[in-house]
Amino acid sequence: MKKIVVFLITILLVLAYAVPAFAYTVNVTAEPAEGGDVFVNDTAGGGEIASGKNAVLKAVAKEGYIFAGWFREDGTPVDESGAEFTYTLEEDRSYVAKFEKKYTVALEASPQDGGSVSQSGEEYKLNDSVTVTATPAENYNFMGWFTDPSSEDPVSTDASYTFTLTDESPATLTAKFAATYQLDLTVSPENTGTVTGAGSFPGGSVVTVGASPEKDWRFSGWYDAAIPGKIISTDPEYSFNLDENRTLGALFERSYTYILMWVLIWIGICFAVFVVVMRTIRHFRIVRRRNRRRRPRRY
Repeated sequence: MKKIVVFLITILLVLAYAVPAFAYTVNVTAEPAEGGDVFVNDTAGGGEIASGKNAVLKAVAKEGYIFAGWFREDGTPVDESGAEFTYTLEEDRSYVAKFEKKYTVALEASPQDGGSVSQSGEEYKLNDSVTVTATPAENYNFMGWFTDPSSEDPVSTDASYTFTLTDESPATLTAKFAATYQLDLTVSPENTGTVTGAGSFPGGSVVTVGASPEKDWRFSGWYDAAIPGKIISTDPEYSFNLDENRTLGALFERSYTYILMWVLIWIGICFAVFVVVMRTIRHFRIVRRRNRRRRPRRY
């Protein structure tokens, strides 16, 4: 009996090893071939996989390329976004791993302590959307994105700039920052006029300040608070480049009309006083004469 059992077990083992298990064939290719390497269960190019096992597909991009996606032979994209995915075998399959040229965008900040720069990714494909962001440091303002640091014309003045990557897109973008300067304005004498234009501005900005006198006052000129005795402009609207913190004073004086009015008033007052004084003197003279006539004569 034992011999029969051993014989049957031996027959079953022989049949198990002699009859091959049902297998599926999974082939993978790279497009373009120089774009990367492809594997199925760590076997380059794929091969046969026994039924009941999973197929692990893996795509590894080569230098200068980026993985773009898995596709079936007919071009239908596979609903898998990663370079590696696993699925249960159901039938023979062929897959294509597509690679595209890798693009990068280098970012620089000028000056370096003026702020920080960041972007929406690290590696891109052609026609990808790229967003670059500039964040100014304290006391700095963002001036714009430039393809040439020496250029005065920015490609965008938006701190968050989005563009589509093309063959003509710049490989490097520079975010320029400018120090912020404070402009303060004063009125002298106080309450004799109003001024506009004070605030914080990027260094080098062209700033325009304005001065308007109150009634009976006129604008005389602008002066720098650091040099109060020197008039730097007599224009009520004065434009200049702000390249440091400054305090400008607007000097006002009495209007010519006001002065003339008071001169006439004082002339009138003086004339009236003169008339009163002269009449008074005349009155006293007349009174004295009358008094003399009334005195009796002595013989």
